[in-house]
Amino acid sequence: MKVYVKTPARLHMGLIDLNGDLGRLFGGLGLGINRPNVILEAQQSKQLTVSGEKSEQVKALAKRFLETYHIQANVNICIKQVIPDHVGLGSGTQLALAVATALQKLFSIEASTQELAVAMGRAQRTGVGTAIFEQGGFVVDGGKATKNGKFQSKFPPLIFRSPFPADWRFIVAVPSVNKGLSNDEEKSAFNQLQPMPAETVGKICRLIIMKLLPGLMEHDIRSFGEALSEIQMAVGDNFSSVQAGRYSSSISAEGIEILRKLGAYGTGQSSWGPAIYGLFQEQEAKGAQQKFRKFLQDSVGGQVFTAKANNKGACIRLTQ
Repeated sequence: MKVYVKTPARLHMGLIDLNGDLGRLFGGLGLGINRPNVILEAQQSKQLTVSGEKSEQVKALAKRFLETYHIQANVNICIKQVIPDHVGLGSGTQLALAVATALQKLFSIEASTQELAVAMGRAQRTGVGTAIFEQGGFVVDGGKATKNGKFQSKFPPLIFRSPFPADWRFIVAVPSVNKGLSNDEEKSAFNQLQPMPAETVGKICRLIIMKLLPGLMEHDIRSFGEALSEIQMAVGDNFSSVQAGRYSSSISAEGIEILRKLGAYGTGQSSWGPAIYGLFQEQEAKGAQQKFRKFLQDSVGGQVFTAKANNKGACIRLTQ
């Protein structure tokens, strides 16, 4: 049997609560998008072999899965496509879950996607990427329960999930600047952060409940976009002490301003960046993308593409 897995990418649209005085920490907003993707095929083999990009990383992930579930057999994994590392598009979670899900199917392991994520070392702070892998769409998680400064829950609860409008598009840009924080750098940055003021958390929560989600449910792109921008600015300001300011670089900040001037209804930085995005109606996106590409070409270079929502999650196929 051969297993084929194609994942979405994800835009991370902000953490909700970096205060924690209510007994929960983090919480997150995010959206599955249709590109770029992790694409792989896996089948049982006499030896553990991996071909394609990120082969050593994938081999380590496969070993972790096989050891965790006490499996003696081996696999051959062919990596056909990957999401770029550490640019803010969810590469780590999508790759880990693609490998784990393929092996789960091959060896008939009973485990939920959340259990696989924990086994593979994901969902350290939010479950956004896991929920997007599993079902796509726009998701909100409720943060991790804490007590005396320690996490009490392994996985944050998913408190909202909805399909995203099919005629809304994101122009996504990845400037050719330093990559976003990851691993030890990311842990260090979180350790240096001061607790978010309760007033800021309250503002973010009000924007989510009273503007962002109603805008999404009523397909009101203007209300959704305005709330998204305000949330992003509030979160970015809280992270300004551990990145270059509200956004991860001056180019990202300039790019977001240009997207706004091009007519974006909402703008932001995905996770630690450098990926930034602007929300447009489908018919507006092509012209805006061409103009934004010229800005990027004239400055630092990089990639620009238009993405639509992935409302289904990962595609998984089994063939004999």
